[in-house]
Amino acid sequence: MQDSAKPHVLSCEDSSRRSNNFRTGSTILMVMKHLHPAGLAAVLLILFFAPSSAQTPTSIQGEWVGNSDSPGRSEFLRLSLTENAGEFRRPAIGKLSLVRLEGSRVRFEVSSIKLVMTGTITGDEIDGDAEVPGTKARFHLVRTVKVSPEILASYVGAYRFRNGDYLVIDRFADYNPDILFVTDVKSGEVRALFPSSDTQFAGGSALFVRSPTRQTLTFRGGGVYVIDLDRKDRQSGALATRVPIRQEEVTFKNGDVTLAGTLVIPPSKGKRPALVFTHGSGPQLREVMWGLGYLFAARGFVVLSYDKRGAGKSTGNWRTSSFEDLADDAVAAAKFLQSRTDIDPKQIGFWGLSQGGWIAPLAASRFPDAAFAIALSGGGLSPAETELFDTEYELSKAGYAANEINDALAFQRLKNDIIASPSSNSKWEQYAKLRLTAKDAKWFRFQGVDIFGPEKRDDPFWTFMRRSYLYDPAPTLRASKAPLLAIFGELDTPEGVKANVRAIRQILDQAGRRDYLVKVYPSAVHNLMEAPRDNPNEYVRLKRFPPGFFETMVDWTTTQLRRRAPARR
Repeated sequence: MQDSAKPHVLSCEDSSRRSNNFRTGSTILMVMKHLHPAGLAAVLLILFFAPSSAQTPTSIQGEWVGNSDSPGRSEFLRLSLTENAGEFRRPAIGKLSLVRLEGSRVRFEVSSIKLVMTGTITGDEIDGDAEVPGTKARFHLVRTVKVSPEILASYVGAYRFRNGDYLVIDRFADYNPDILFVTDVKSGEVRALFPSSDTQFAGGSALFVRSPTRQTLTFRGGGVYVIDLDRKDRQSGALATRVPIRQEEVTFKNGDVTLAGTLVIPPSKGKRPALVFTHGSGPQLREVMWGLGYLFAARGFVVLSYDKRGAGKSTGNWRTSSFEDLADDAVAAAKFLQSRTDIDPKQIGFWGLSQGGWIAPLAASRFPDAAFAIALSGGGLSPAETELFDTEYELSKAGYAANEINDALAFQRLKNDIIASPSSNSKWEQYAKLRLTAKDAKWFRFQGVDIFGPEKRDDPFWTFMRRSYLYDPAPTLRASKAPLLAIFGELDTPEGVKANVRAIRQILDQAGRRDYLVKVYPSAVHNLMEAPRDNPNEYVRLKRFPPGFFETMVDWTTTQLRRRAPARR
């Protein structure tokens, strides 16, 4: 079960298939994936240096972003340089052994991993080669600047072009908080934006590709002026006016847990519909899915997102919580919305991705007035069943033989039996015996899947997994009266997606339900971005969500609320 409003996440409970989260700030220097003999690895290096001084045309001092490219893989780079050695974090602190500028030639070294980067600086760009023993890559960097968090936050929101199209701009508090992300609602195109000044930002040809520049956004007055070389109607520039939505910090309680969140409030008057955003796995902060919440607000919805219990400003502990606990947090959010005079108490629904794909429908079933539920990338099968499909798919992609995959699945199923029956001595004996050989197999602890398990019977892992891993969504789907929109990306786990879709349709059809829609986007992955079929795990060079994906959710929800309205009169 991945996560991934934000970059890819692992595992159903403790890890999330968001790519490695990392915080940045005034001291951030470089983010670069570790090179190793098999290719560029997933280890991020964050290099820290002393404050920069005045730049000259050939100075390396300052902020840089770019990419390294080796066969089949692209990595995002971020540097903040002086002309002296400094230190790096990955996340352990280590020394950058060399930073040198001689004429136009640049050289960086990290002796601890034998990394050498050499290149040529030309004005505001550096081109060169990166190498560790046995692995080479090309890299390209472009100079950028730092912008204060307050200025970045002031640009977040929804913007409307004269023809009615929308842009939404977002930033992630727990993932690159000093980078803006812009999503074109109609086309689905999404880019990271990098500043050249406090008001001007640029993006490249893909999500985390800065160069060559394809988009330039200039914020001024009450809007943003957009030049987009990939859009005929914006190649000469177009102005998008900011939608006057506002934000309000709030807190609410579920028992002894206090949850802190943000209300995004539309400019419309009167009693409005509302939407509660639930979370993926792990310690998630409040988010609105790449700006989706701002689009909902621009279309008249009040949106409530909050820090997951035990994360950010919320109390409690997500590690000791069941799906029911987390769903009740979302129900508490809905009840808080009902208490407000500016919200229609009968038009409140829930949204969730990944783990939220189970939580949102569960919350709707526990909230009698729920008007709808939207579940993305989860919710038809138990997490345990879903992860078995995921293991088979990922090992197959990685080139494992059929007998190896069968062995891995057998171990994972036995681990699941222990989760389900902790007191079974016979199951534990089988598991302990099988683990003796499994722990030495290449597939054991394969990155991104659940083929692992602890050695000891009293390991806290078992209790943690038991709280949600075997959760069966069928009774919830049968009991809930709220209309359901279920969305999947076919490239998430193809056979798993098919099984989830079959389960949802079968359960709801047998219950006589007709107020549901299941939609599968053929080229989308777990976080619903489109990816190439030959490399669905590529993240840096992803370009878009499926066209109309954001609008589909808003339009479907609006339709459900209109259908409910006559019954309330």
